[in-house]
Amino acid sequence: MLDRDSLLERAEFLRQQKRYKDAEQQVGIVLRDNPEDVTALMILGHCKIDTKQTEEGIRILHECLKYEADNHYILYLIAFAYYQDNKEMSATQYLDAAIAIFPYEAGYFSLKAHLHLDKKEYQQALDAANEGLAVDAEDISCLNARSTALFRLKRKDEAYETINEALELDPEDYSTHANYGWHYLEKGKYKDATKHFRESLRINPNYLYAREGYKAALKSRMPFYRWLLQYSIWMSRQDRGVRIAVIFGIWILIRLIDYVSKDSPLRYLAAVLVGAYFLMVVMSWLGDAFANLYLLFTPHGRYILNVSERWSATLVGIAVGLGIVFAVAGLTVNPAFYLLAGITASLAIPSNELEFPIRIFKGAGRAITAQIMLLLGLAACITMFINDEVASFFAIIYGVFFLGFMWSNSIKAVR
Repeated sequence: MLDRDSLLERAEFLRQQKRYKDAEQQVGIVLRDNPEDVTALMILGHCKIDTKQTEEGIRILHECLKYEADNHYILYLIAFAYYQDNKEMSATQYLDAAIAIFPYEAGYFSLKAHLHLDKKEYQQALDAANEGLAVDAEDISCLNARSTALFRLKRKDEAYETINEALELDPEDYSTHANYGWHYLEKGKYKDATKHFRESLRINPNYLYAREGYKAALKSRMPFYRWLLQYSIWMSRQDRGVRIAVIFGIWILIRLIDYVSKDSPLRYLAAVLVGAYFLMVVMSWLGDAFANLYLLFTPHGRYILNVSERWSATLVGIAVGLGIVFAVAGLTVNPAFYLLAGITASLAIPSNELEFPIRIFKGAGRAITAQIMLLLGLAACITMFINDEVASFFAIIYGVFFLGFMWSNSIKAVR
C-alpha cells in the first residue's frame, strides 16, 4: 500500500502527464483519510483548472487558503484560474498577493506580463517580463511575453533577438513557435507563419493558440482575408477612442461625400466609394465565414475547423447562394423576388453567430438572438408565398431585430 507522499507524488506526475482522472483518483485516496490535506486539495484544484472546470477549481483552492492563507503557490493558482476565466481584476489581486509573499518565481511575473498584454499595457508587460527574467534568465514564458511586448512597442530588433533566444533555449517549445507564427502573420508573411504554426501543432496538437493561428494563416491565402486580418489586428491594438473614430468616422465621411457630390460628375466616384464601404462592412461581418467556407474545400482546412465553424460556414454559403438565386429571379421573373433575396441573403449574418451543436434558446445572448432572427426570417420568406400581410408582419419584426443586432455588433467592435 502506497503512503501519502507516494500517492501525492504519483498524482502530480499523472497531472503533468494530463491523465487527470487518474491523478484525481490518487488524490481521492489521500482525501478520504484526511479531507483537509492541503497538498492533495492543491493538486485536485490544479486538475480542475487544467480541465477548464474553473469555478470548481477556484472553490477547492479557496478551501486550501483556510488552512494556509499565506501559501503563495495557492494564490498563484487562483490568479491563473481567474485569468483563464477572463476575470483580470481578480487575477491581478491574487497574483500581486503571491508575488508580495514570494517574488522569486519567474512564472508569477510571466502571468503578470500576460495580464498587462491583454490590457494593451505594453511597457508594464515588458517590465514584468524583465522582472521574471531577472529571477530566471531562461524562463521561456517570460521570454515570449517580452518579445510580444517589444513587438507592440515597435522595438523589433530586440523582439526578434528575444524570441530567437527562446527558440535556442528550447527548439521544441510549442508556445514559442506559435508566438513566432503570430508575429509573422501580423507582418503579412503567412507562409512563414504557417511553418511555425505547423511546428507548434506537431509538438502539441491540442494547442488552441497555434490552431487558431494556423487557421488564420491558411485563410490568408485569400487576398481579401489578408486585408481583413491586417485590419483586425491593427484595430485590436488601438484604444477605444480610436476604434470609435475609425468605425463611425468612415461612415460619416462616406455620407458627406455622397451628399456633396449628388448633382456633380463626382457622384460616380461617390457611388464607387459607397459600394466599397458596403463591401468592407459585409466582409467585416462575414469575411471569416467565407474564408472558413474556402477552407472546407482544402485538404488541411476541413480538419482544422471545428464543428461549429464548419456548420456556420455552410449555412452562410447557403444563405448567400439563395440570395443570389432569388436576386436573379427578381431580375428575370418577378421584381417581388428582390425582397425575398434581401431577407435570404441577410440570414447569413445570424447564421454566422450560431453555436453548434445548437442548444435551442440556450447559450450566449447573441447566439439566442441569432436563433430568433433565423426563425423570423424564415417565417417571412415562407409566408411570402401564402399571405402578404403576414409576411410583412414577420419581415418588419425581423428588420427591427436585424438593425438592433448590427448596432450591437458595432458597439461590440469598439469595446
